[in-house]
Amino acid sequence: MGLLSKNNDHNGKTIYNKQVLPNLVNQDGHKHIIMVTSFSKWNNQAFGVETKYTAQLGYIVDQMQNDGYEILAIEHSTLKNQGIFGEMEGFHTLITYR
Repeated sequence: MGLLSKNNDHNGKTIYNKQVLPNLVNQDGHKHIIMVTSFSKWNNQAFGVETKYTAQLGYIVDQMQNDGYEILAIEHSTLKNQGIFGEMEGFHTLITYR
């Protein structure tokens, strides 16, 4: 596991604990949503796995399930030419959970 991979895992944990968890609705049997926004890795020009997004969002989804939430759906949209230099993609990920 490389330095960037460890950093992505740490960022996913921080985002979950400080931003996602406080905004999750208590489990009540109803469907709820949470929107997570993120950016692609800086050098995302090559064909391959988007490792930053996968690691960070993967941690959030795993942790929600570990905390007893049922994931019903995950949808995303992509925004091109994002970031300071317009070199990144922005992702909006909508997680529907119960």
